[in-house]
Amino acid sequence: MDGADNEEVLASNRRRITAILGLVAFAVALGAVLAYAYGSGDRGTDDAYVTGHVHTIAARVNGTVEQVLVRDNQFVHAGDKLVRLDTRDFDVRVALEKSRVEQAQADQAKARALIAQARAAIVAAAADAKRDDLDFGRAQELTRETPRGLSQQEYDAADATRKSAAARVLQAQAQLAISEATLASSVATETQGKANLRDASLQLNYTDVVSPVDGFVGKKTVETGQRIVQGQALLAVVENDAWVVANFRETQLKHVHVGDTVSLRFDALPDVELSGHVESFAPATGAQFALLPPDNATGNFTKVVQRVPVKILIDNPDLASRHIALGMSVTARLGVQDKSP
Repeated sequence: MDGADNEEVLASNRRRITAILGLVAFAVALGAVLAYAYGSGDRGTDDAYVTGHVHTIAARVNGTVEQVLVRDNQFVHAGDKLVRLDTRDFDVRVALEKSRVEQAQADQAKARALIAQARAAIVAAAADAKRDDLDFGRAQELTRETPRGLSQQEYDAADATRKSAAARVLQAQAQLAISEATLASSVATETQGKANLRDASLQLNYTDVVSPVDGFVGKKTVETGQRIVQGQALLAVVENDAWVVANFRETQLKHVHVGDTVSLRFDALPDVELSGHVESFAPATGAQFALLPPDNATGNFTKVVQRVPVKILIDNPDLASRHIALGMSVTARLGVQDKSP
């Protein structure tokens, strides 16, 4: 009996030790799995998306659409015409402004002729005034002679002639000033007319809506015959150059450095993994750029982990062949960086 009891006790102890060792091994394995999952999650985020340059093309003048030269999703080059407006109203304005410039130039020619005429009149009037002054001086000498060599009537006539000649000089000078002012006014009118003509020519050029960059046409809302107004959005041109913005938690930034490699998985392409690298950090958290930024000084503060946008450049930017579009969701995960010197 005693031997059988001892063997039973030993077997029970072995089972107990085996169970304890199994629990310890399970705990170690679970800890390793949790540590790996936590560390892996701490180095990545699924709060990421594709973004890029989207150019909204708007009308610069009012007008009627004569022709739409592009289709949805078409690739265009910088300078390609996208939309053409009816130019007839603008042609009329250009012709009108040209006529105003020509009229101002004609007014200048007329003013210059009047200036020349006024200057000649001044010379003639000055000569007459000088002659009449001399005649009046001789008349004064004759009136001082005894007996008087000139009657009072003749003296008064000489005096009147002298004053009339002086008045003609003043009149000619005034006419010269008027002609010079007319010339200055016509010069200013020509300058303004040329500016208006330049503006009218620009407005005419704006009837051809062109692409500012190379890219793909999207969000096209313009149609032939449509009446559009200045500033109205007609379509968008999306550049074939995109990057990823990943919103990392602020507690993750200790792992993120400029130049770090990042693996990128797109929800639309689950079997494709692209590589990228960290290009820069946003200067503020996403909340600071929100329409209504949080105000933590109101007294009802609740701490919330903030997220910081991080710009990630895609190392293989051939996005068109992979059908990667702006706005697509991305999972970004930091690679293991070599910290050796």
